[in-house]
Amino acid sequence: MPAGDYSGYMYDLIDRAVSTIGPRESCGEAEKELGRLFAIEVEPACSRVDFEDFTCSPKAFMGLFPFLVFTYVVGLVFYYLVPAVSLALTVVGLTVLFFEVVRYREFVDFLFPRREGQNVAGVISPRGEVKQRLVVSAHLDSAYEFKIWYWFKSLAPAVMGVAVLSVVVLMGASLARLIVGESGAPEALAFKVIGIALIATSPLVAIMAFWHTSDVVPGAMDDMAGVSVLAGLAKYLEKASTNGEFYPENTEVILLACSSEEAGLRGAKRYAARHREEFTDVPTRALFLDGVYDEQFLTIFKWEVWPGAKHDRGMVELVRDSARAAGFEPKVGIVPIGSSDASAFTIAGIPSTCICCQDNSRLVPHYHTRLDTVEKIRPESLACSLEVVLETLKKIDAS
Repeated sequence: MPAGDYSGYMYDLIDRAVSTIGPRESCGEAEKELGRLFAIEVEPACSRVDFEDFTCSPKAFMGLFPFLVFTYVVGLVFYYLVPAVSLALTVVGLTVLFFEVVRYREFVDFLFPRREGQNVAGVISPRGEVKQRLVVSAHLDSAYEFKIWYWFKSLAPAVMGVAVLSVVVLMGASLARLIVGESGAPEALAFKVIGIALIATSPLVAIMAFWHTSDVVPGAMDDMAGVSVLAGLAKYLEKASTNGEFYPENTEVILLACSSEEAGLRGAKRYAARHREEFTDVPTRALFLDGVYDEQFLTIFKWEVWPGAKHDRGMVELVRDSARAAGFEPKVGIVPIGSSDASAFTIAGIPSTCICCQDNSRLVPHYHTRLDTVEKIRPESLACSLEVVLETLKKIDAS
């Protein structure tokens, strides 16, 4: 397959970026350095390359966990003293968690320092008139290390579940105590048992304060591999413009390298909002790449549960047909926890989906940990992803 000719280039680009630029904090200088490298790599294929600055609060998305732990610990104390205070603290904590982390709403961002991020978009013009557009995107930044996942590995989901359940139980027990009577220590046996159980699980809640620290992971799979596929697409189209291979006739291609995906999709949200009008004027679809390391786990996402993004059914089917045309049988699945940049575009009304080559049936050891290195990536997964993108572009252009 033609994409296989570029697997070596894509793999070497990942290795070069991870070894020379290193971890890439959202809105940090290393992220911007990768953006500049990306621009250099794709510029020969492009009619222009745009750098678009924006501001956001990158530490808000995950930096609020120490505050949430604080509300729980103080709430547990007041469970015995003034349950109304305990109820208020747990309600506030869970509300902030829901809107900021689950729904991606930038709910408490105003409390955190603002920084400047930078999206990079290379525009590749078709041979003829622009009648439609395909945005192909990956993100530049890498994640803060999720310490809980690195320490507990496959047990991490259970630890997280117990921690969240403890907060919910504390809220319910505080409400019950308030209804029964808030003066004095709880007398009923049930209240005593619940209090003892919550004290017993409090270390698992407290450890959530270390959900992530300032350590940033290498981000080879997530998502330097996706960025390399964008660069591979540029190399292919640069050559195809002169060697007689497929080149789009009426489809403009935008190679979008987003900032701050790990900070709550901030870069993709800003880009979608800024370009929504022009994406409406010219029919536009978007295909995102994230978590690429093993082609046997090729998956197309139809729904990302937390932000409530149900991806365009036609786009999902189109990409599935493209994968089959390329010789792969993809899974069509959902993202039950977390999200990808595709959600930001879908919520903005732009038909989108995301593909990955990652085992989503379990918590793989190198996801958001220091183990996310280039050695974990199969070159075949890069070729597979590029082939799916190319087939998708062909089908869109033919339509």
